[in-house]
Formats: sequence, structure tokens, C-alpha cells
Amino acid sequence: MRFHKVLPTALVLALLSGCMSNSPGDTKDLSKYNAGPVKVQSDSQSTTDLTEGRHIVPIRTINNAPYASLGDLTEATGYHGAWLDNGKFGVGDNDPAWTFQTGERTVMLAGKAVTMPGPAVSEGNQLYIPVSGLQSLFGDVTVFVIEPDNVAFFPKPAPETGVDGKSLDFADDKPSKLSMAMAGNNVDEVQMISFARKYLGVPYDFGAAPYKQSHRFDCSTFTQHVFGEFGVDLPRLARQQASKGNFVDRTKLQHGDLLFFYVPGRFKSNETVGHVGIYMGDGNMIHSSPKPEDGVQITPINKTYWKDTFLYAKRLT
Repeated sequence: MRFHKVLPTALVLALLSGCMSNSPGDTKDLSKYNAGPVKVQSDSQSTTDLTEGRHIVPIRTINNAPYASLGDLTEATGYHGAWLDNGKFGVGDNDPAWTFQTGERTVMLAGKAVTMPGPAVSEGNQLYIPVSGLQSLFGDVTVFVIEPDNVAFFPKPAPETGVDGKSLDFADDKPSKLSMAMAGNNVDEVQMISFARKYLGVPYDFGAAPYKQSHRFDCSTFTQHVFGEFGVDLPRLARQQASKGNFVDRTKLQHGDLLFFYVPGRFKSNETVGHVGIYMGDGNMIHSSPKPEDGVQITPINKTYWKDTFLYAKRLT
């Protein structure tokens, strides 16, 4: 049995023993997760019942090697998975952080190429990937054990938050000049927000192609499109966009700041960027999301959900 983790050590130790006494490689107490496993049904036979215990994904043999269905894996972990318009399979929260292609070993993970031990295999509407490649692809955001016939995912032992002080309200900084230097360009913040508002109601679509082609957005193509209109070249994905700019305190926000959140789930990390929006002042954010409505929307963020899932803000100065 192989135990995989790249989550914080405290989380793994808690999963293994419920205390800090065992080492990350100690699997003596894994038996406590054996009661009442949650079986993920293949081929969409039924929805998954998220209850206490392990969340199991079946392994099947393809080309004499163990493979697992990406559909089952996304259902088990709480990520979204779907075939994209370009024929690839995307996995992520509100945008496709991972993209897979039938017959290819190379996976794009947040803009970086990761090589699997074998190619992705398509059967029916399912895409299968080598089990031996799971660690390099999902090891930093999930905790799992590879068993002879299954991959068992483990839930987080307790709720967590991405930052301290999560009860604090979002607030505006002192009034600033109505322009900011971004990538050498003078961008009028008011014009940017006004431009973003023009797209209110445009439908959300996971993995959406550029707007001129698809007339839809996911969270990161929306921010990319808005900033691009003002000469600021943002990367495609929320995780990549999070690497840009300077950190800003949630109580000192300005129009045009990017806000990054995790998307909660019992079987995945809450320290990884899964959503991005644009701060528009007075505690409001404009963003493209499937929730609470569908599409580009304005959302008041001084609410428990957004306070709890907030990771950080970035200013592209």
C-alpha cells in the first residue's frame, strides 16, 4: 500500500493518527477509514454519496497497466471534470487547471507540462489515466492510498481556512488616484470596472474558449479578457494569475484588485487557488462563476462563504 501526500504535514498526520505522534509514512491507523467506504460508480451509474470514511475510485487494467477514470477521480475529489470544446478533458474548480488529451502522456497543469507514465486512454465518454501518474498530478492537493483494486481518497479531518483573520470584512483602501500603472500601462480603474460590467449575464462555461470565439467565460478567462482590454496580459488560469502582482491586505482593497479564493471540498486542499474575481469597491466583486448565479455577476463578498474561502488579493502595480 502506498500513501501519497504533498499537503501540509499536520494534515497528513491528523489523517493518519488523529494526533501528532506518528510520522507521515506511518499507516498503522489507516484501518479506521475502512468502515463504510464510499464507492464511486463508473459510467455515471449514480451520484456519489459523500459520507464519513474513504472515497474509493476503482482501478481497471488497460494495456496491462492500472488506470483510473478521470470522471471517477473528479467525482471523488470534488473537482469539476468535463470534455472541452477543443477535444481535451479539463479538470479543476472554476477553470481547467489540468488538461488531458486522448493518446497523449503530457498533461498541462497550471500552464506547466507534466509527463504521465503512459498515455490517456478514451473509452466511450470516459478518459482514463495511469494510476502511477496520480502522485505527480494530484499529490499536492489530495491525500490518497493506492490499493490493489482501488484508489482511496481521504477527507480533511477538520475545517480549515486559507488565511488567518477570516472573520474580517473586506474594505476599501483610502481613496487613490483613479489610475494604476499596470505592466507599464496607465489603466483607469473606473473604466475597467465599467467595461467589466458590460458582460453581466454572459454565461459561465468551464474551460471556455476566448470570448470572441465562445461568447462565454469561466472565472479566469473573464479576468484575462477584462485586463487584456487595457493592455495587461494575464495568463489563462486563476492559479497562474495568482503569481502576478503584489499582495494586498483584504482591508485595503482598491478597484481592480484581483481576489483569489479556494473552492471548498472535503477531499481536496483548501490552500490552492480555484477561483478569481475583480474587486469593484464597497465590498463587491465582479466575476464569472456557476454560483451563486450562473455567469458574470456582482457578488457582495462580506459574507461567511467568501470570508472563509478567501486566500489573498493581488494588485498589478
